[in-house]
Amino acid sequence: MPLPLLPAILIVDDEPFIALDLALAVEDAGCLVVGPAGSVREALSLLASSRVTAAILDVNLSDGDVTPVVDILVARGIPLIFQTGVGLPASLKARYPDLLVYAKPVMSERLVDMLIGLIPQV
Repeated sequence: MPLPLLPAILIVDDEPFIALDLALAVEDAGCLVVGPAGSVREALSLLASSRVTAAILDVNLSDGDVTPVVDILVARGIPLIFQTGVGLPASLKARYPDLLVYAKPVMSERLVDMLIGLIPQV
């Protein structure tokens, strides 16, 4: 019998210390880290080349807001949580009113636990 695949969590944040803290919390929870990505371009590249089960996203990145990444995740039915210091852009909030948004700072372990709870159990 094959072993079950571990959840693969995409981390998108352009603040290196926050991204590292999230990555450590993801690993401590027994999940795989995808990224971290510090830009929209990096995140899109990871989505094209990696298995992603869920995602933790910052809104404003070095090359713009994270909307293109969100559109792909939502279209694929991949659960996501925002951790941001600025809130969601109005257009993103209007298109996806049910997205979970947490204001920085949030304990990384708490975010990861909440996100894992959103992953459908197979």
